[in-house]
Amino acid sequence: MTKDLLSINDLKDDLASVISDSIRLKTESGPKKSSKKSSMSGKNVVLLFEKPSLRTKASFAVAVQQLGGNAVYMSPDEVQIGKRESVSDVGKVLSRYFDVIVYRAFSHTTMVELAEAASAPVINALDDLEHPCQIVGDLMTIKEKKGDLKGLKLAYIGDGNNVCNSLLLGCAIVGMNISVASPTNHKPSEEVSNKAKELTSKSGSNVDILTNPFKAAENADIIYTDVWVSMGQESEREEKEKVFLPYQISEKTMSNAKPDAIFMHCLPAHRGLEVVPEVIDGPKSVIFDQAENRLHAQKGMLLASLK
Repeated sequence: MTKDLLSINDLKDDLASVISDSIRLKTESGPKKSSKKSSMSGKNVVLLFEKPSLRTKASFAVAVQQLGGNAVYMSPDEVQIGKRESVSDVGKVLSRYFDVIVYRAFSHTTMVELAEAASAPVINALDDLEHPCQIVGDLMTIKEKKGDLKGLKLAYIGDGNNVCNSLLLGCAIVGMNISVASPTNHKPSEEVSNKAKELTSKSGSNVDILTNPFKAAENADIIYTDVWVSMGQESEREEKEKVFLPYQISEKTMSNAKPDAIFMHCLPAHRGLEVVPEVIDGPKSVIFDQAENRLHAQKGMLLASLK
């Protein structure tokens, strides 16, 4: 039985166990060693990427290798999905060669179309709606730093983008409170926000969508931000930088959070824009632990997709 992981919500019944498995796999293997068990021995995984990547590409390639499998990277020029060949045909053909398809796409619509055509499980390695792989690694990092996730407060301050969408759902699933502060015209998806609020009825946590960054940061255990200008939005850079300047994470922002709050950023980061150097390079920053954990979280997701 295979399982597509297109949204963090696809893991809602298994998220806690995937996080625990990821921590266990990290303990077993360490950052540069193979896992004691060849959990994916004989399995082949394709990394189908329409967008450039550092952490996602590297972490998946190493994760597959450490689990005993084989990873093949296919660049945008090689496939030209939807241009040189239809999305449906690509999904069907790759399913004949590979046990798992890891797809990094521009469009969530294309992500869904590929998954519907493919018989192999598809893992969303980022699209314009969500970034579930990032959030599994983030929640793993928070669990390592803070212990139990339930009842913690995460403040996401910045653009209501794909990372923000997945954080809303992920926090709601594990019982974390989340406050999002974004400019009025840059809030997260209303559909995703409403879904997150539905999930809190089971987990008992809270979801708040605000415009005031200092209000969102009040008594937070985690302060989280991302770039203001995502890939493909370069033409909006000047306008967005003006709009988002009040949302820059500064020492003042951090002072509104709890004294032991940690700072997180999914990277790449632009120091002096969404966050000041004193915060991102300061003692409360866990960004490189967060980046390392992408490797181990990817292992957990790969194994979950094959259950």
